[in-house]
Amino acid sequence: MGKIELEESGDFVVDILEHQKFVWLNKLGNILQIPYLDQQIRALFRVRNYDLLYFPYPLANCRLISLFKWIGLLSTPVVVLGHQGFLFYDDKKSLLGKIFKKSFQQFDHYAFFSKRLLEKTRVDLGFSMDYASKHFHHVHWGPDRKFYRSLNHFDLEPSPPFAISAGTVDRDYDMLIDAFSQIKQPLKIFCTPKGVSSTKILPENVTVDNSWVPYPQLLKEYLASSFIIIPIREDIKNRGNTFGLTVLNDCIALGKPVLMTYHPYIDIDIEKENIGLWVKDNTVKGWTQALNKMFGLSDQFHKMGESARDLYFEKYNSGVFSNELAEIFRKAL
Repeated sequence: MGKIELEESGDFVVDILEHQKFVWLNKLGNILQIPYLDQQIRALFRVRNYDLLYFPYPLANCRLISLFKWIGLLSTPVVVLGHQGFLFYDDKKSLLGKIFKKSFQQFDHYAFFSKRLLEKTRVDLGFSMDYASKHFHHVHWGPDRKFYRSLNHFDLEPSPPFAISAGTVDRDYDMLIDAFSQIKQPLKIFCTPKGVSSTKILPENVTVDNSWVPYPQLLKEYLASSFIIIPIREDIKNRGNTFGLTVLNDCIALGKPVLMTYHPYIDIDIEKENIGLWVKDNTVKGWTQALNKMFGLSDQFHKMGESARDLYFEKYNSGVFSNELAEIFRKAL
């Protein structure tokens, strides 16, 4: 999340703490409702060595850090990334809700992957427009700027046209499979065992692989596909998150067209950028119509892929993201 380019700039040294060192501390943390207690304690013991703390996943490992900031025992600036809402529970007025809200107000700077998520968080945490203008920032998170540039040199086996979808439990694979049962085009799904039930009856044109597939192998499948599908579940896409953005970045870096559930918290307008189509009717009927339309645009897939790669080189890559992050770090310091 920025380390390589930040260090290449010569202005920063970025240390990454070992994910887990003392297992018993994490077990204690689970009892105390403080996830990743081990890592947070080790960070606090070493905090004097650093000018700044950076948390790409603040909902996971910041509760103890937030408490120390809250009671004035930690003065080191803290920068966090925002890729999902900080207050995602239903009862924000409960005592626990108020405690969480106060703890999430303790960070010094917030970098958001989405402008709408930025505004939602400002309202949720009760910050003024003036405060947010100084401490809230919008960043363009993107794929690694070097890794994907050579992937189009893969020697792929010829295959008939097919669509592909990969992801975890935020995907609506049942609906997607039902939509593909209405058309004759092939679909490959790569997911966890929870993604598609073992009792799901699959049409002949759909295959599901719920084993662990190494990322390089998945990339080869992506590159061999006609386009990539990102079907986000209707019950979660409006809750304030950027689910699907990781795979959308894959599409951009690989130069692959994308068919995706319309997501109000993702800034990249795939239709405006001419890299794919939104599915705004998130039903079996809506997906069936969108799939027929997408397969009907096969003569435009190459152009969509070129547009996606242009976005990768010019706007959405780890170099751009790290430059924006560096500016936030300088403000925090």
